[in-house]
Amino acid sequence: MRRPYTLEHYARLVDDIRRRMPHASIGSDIIVGFPRETDGDFEALCTYLERSPLTHVHVFPYSDRPGTAASSMDGKVHGAVVRARASRVREIGRRLTTRFRDTQLGTTHWGLTLEDGSLVVTGNYLKVRVPPGRRRNEWVRVTVTEAGEALRGEIR
Repeated sequence: MRRPYTLEHYARLVDDIRRRMPHASIGSDIIVGFPRETDGDFEALCTYLERSPLTHVHVFPYSDRPGTAASSMDGKVHGAVVRARASRVREIGRRLTTRFRDTQLGTTHWGLTLEDGSLVVTGNYLKVRVPPGRRRNEWVRVTVTEAGEALRGEIR
């Protein structure tokens, strides 16, 4: 896709962000099945993702768009392979998100109340359920008290 960087360069940048900002939520958009993507390329991606400090991924299965440079490239990846690769990366992404949420247990963050005040979104993109009693759009300090699929917390 004419990206001017390698996976190694990207990994160094993401690692540096994690080092500088230990509680940062770091996401990445990932296209799987781009023309000429080999099994080896895909395995290298998965190996990186599994050990990466990424916290979430947004997966795009490649599909031809008429008139783009990619649509005329050779080495197209079969649709079933693209779908299987997308599924695998989404599963890795779920594990990355769970791992990140688990590391946030006991941490305290500034956040903004949403909905009816019972949901707080923090500066590092955690969505934390809290007991009702706050207004929408109120800045609060929230401590994560339960991790896992759904985060729960207490207002400080």
